[in-house]
Amino acid sequence: MNDIKNKIIALSGQPVTGKGSTTKALIEKLKEKGYSDDSIHVISTGNEFRRYFNILIDFIKNLDNHEKLVDISKTPEMKALMSSLERRMAIINTISRLRTAGVDLSSFSIEQANNLDELKEIRSVVDGLIDESIVRKGKEINSVKRPDELWIVDSRLAFHNIPDAFSVRLTATPEIAAKRLINDKTRGKEDSSYNSLEEAKIAREKRRIGEQERYKERYGVDLENPDNYDLIIDTSYASIGDTADTILTCLDYYIEDKKFTKNWTSPKMLLPLQGIRETDGVTSSGYTLDRMVDVIEKNGYLPDKPIEVAEANGYKGIIEGHHRNFAMACLGKTLIPYEVVAKDDEKIPYGGGTAKERLSCIQQRNLFDHEPLFEGQGKDKHFSYDDIYPGIYDRLNKRDEIESR
Repeated sequence: MNDIKNKIIALSGQPVTGKGSTTKALIEKLKEKGYSDDSIHVISTGNEFRRYFNILIDFIKNLDNHEKLVDISKTPEMKALMSSLERRMAIINTISRLRTAGVDLSSFSIEQANNLDELKEIRSVVDGLIDESIVRKGKEINSVKRPDELWIVDSRLAFHNIPDAFSVRLTATPEIAAKRLINDKTRGKEDSSYNSLEEAKIAREKRRIGEQERYKERYGVDLENPDNYDLIIDTSYASIGDTADTILTCLDYYIEDKKFTKNWTSPKMLLPLQGIRETDGVTSSGYTLDRMVDVIEKNGYLPDKPIEVAEANGYKGIIEGHHRNFAMACLGKTLIPYEVVAKDDEKIPYGGGTAKERLSCIQQRNLFDHEPLFEGQGKDKHFSYDDIYPGIYDRLNKRDEIESR
């Protein structure tokens, strides 16, 4: 059995969660740590997909140009595509379908490669070639110990194709992903043509669900299954720098077989279920909030110390860890580890009823009083939980009015 564990980050993510930006940040931080350009390796299956399809479309467009066709046929990509009868037949069938449908390839785009029904069969061939190459690459990397090198594999299926890789999944709320689509003008034409936030949200969710269904059908793999990943980061309110730092910190723990927390999110996402006096007070271990800030600022946050939360009705509420959560807020940190100890009708392990019952007791005053802890040291000039959970104060107002009758 191969017990070699080299530094391979298998980076996956829902659409519009910042994989590209995170990869760039990882490279920058690795160089700051002393890695050279030659010791950092980036593999993008998206780039591989484009490379194969560009060659294939060039081949189809030049079927009447014998000299050009010979040159294209000599490329490694085309040789791989023609390496078996099954693959050659897929190319022939694809050419026939494109001609029958009258598809114009003069302005071919990668969006067509992903979406055209006429290219479905050859897409499967290209996907298979890429999967095989990633599997081979993973085995090659882990054939010997390479302590001074690191690989970033940007691939939705890398966790499956390289089982020994450190598998990372990036997520984001539908609302935040839609805002990114609307506001980021550097994205491709397909991702920058929405007329409203709702239109962008619907399109992104359709794409996310489509990917999930496609991978289930083709590979029997559910991309949304958290068991596939070693680390899951909600990037909705996280900085790119904090995301990269978290990945590299947890990678070190993974390589050293040390315990770390799987799920990370912004401290903003975790609602206080106690009053500000308790958060400002002294913990059972003798820490005040200010002391906690000083300790974390000096020593960093240990990734094996999650905030314990209850989750229900779309909210995550803090059961244990208010001091740590709000110390990170005061420091302007945008990611913190958390663990769900009870969900919906599950009972909280150490009293307080079910998760649903505990979260039904959220107090407006507690939220208001904790909001200033996010201000001043971070980028927020003003912070409101209503920005994170739209309509939360209206819902709490209605609940309190009903209860007061």
